[in-house]
Amino acid sequence: MPMNLEFVKDLWLPNIFIYNLKTFKVIDVLSKMAGLWINTNKKILYSQQTHITFICPMRFDKFPLDTQRCKFQVGSYSYDDSKMMFITQSAQYQKNGRNTIALDYDIEIEPLQPLDMILDYGNLGNFSLSGFEMVLTRYVSTYIITYYLPSGLFVIVSWISFLIPMDVIPGRMALLVTLFLVLVNIFNTVTTNTPKAEGLTAIEAWMLACILFVFGALIEYAAILFKKQRYVSGQYKVNLKIVCKYEVQERSPANQAITMQQLAEEYWRIDKFFLKSFPILFFIFNIIYWLAFIL
Repeated sequence: MPMNLEFVKDLWLPNIFIYNLKTFKVIDVLSKMAGLWINTNKKILYSQQTHITFICPMRFDKFPLDTQRCKFQVGSYSYDDSKMMFITQSAQYQKNGRNTIALDYDIEIEPLQPLDMILDYGNLGNFSLSGFEMVLTRYVSTYIITYYLPSGLFVIVSWISFLIPMDVIPGRMALLVTLFLVLVNIFNTVTTNTPKAEGLTAIEAWMLACILFVFGALIEYAAILFKKQRYVSGQYKVNLKIVCKYEVQERSPANQAITMQQLAEEYWRIDKFFLKSFPILFFIFNIIYWLAFIL
């Protein structure tokens, strides 16, 4: 039978303590949203609608591949389990398909583990706890489409530079520099929107690796240009041989052409080596990355 709420003032109420509590607000419309019932066995049911905000410690080392677990625990402030027991009858999250708020997590409610239902306070005794565990699994598809897939494709496109002849400096350099700057811009966006962690987050590690792969292709091309520049500089000194005070003997154009052809073949062998090694290294990196952050 429903009772008048004024009767609550004459009843003993438990001193409930909510762990990791931040705010506690009673819902009011025209009056306080609460009810009091008593049955024939003299059992009393008191219900009160509240809005509770509690603190959940989170680690974002694996962001955005992370799963967070938040424990909501309720117990007594001063009565141990010999005087007061807390039992969770039901706890669930109602998923509304028409919810206009786009959540970043998939929410599941699980019961507390047995170790989380008892709190040992030493000489004060064991305190009974009830509540639930909220499992927040982040939706990864948005981050894969927005960050992972484009940056990975940029790394693959950078391998095309190994197929561009070494003499085409504007085309090859423009491709690598453009990809490098785009990846740096994406990395800056990621670091701005990423929650703080003790070290690098998973997505930051991915972006840094992609930047290093493109930077490696850029360094490889710079090394080839430097080697060519040294060869041209040395060839200019060797080509001119002083025979006497006014007489200069030059190397035959045929020998010079053969030497340049051999040099071009050597550069192509270097490009072909990196064209094979970079995809293998990127594949190995993907295996290590996804196994480390998913498992």
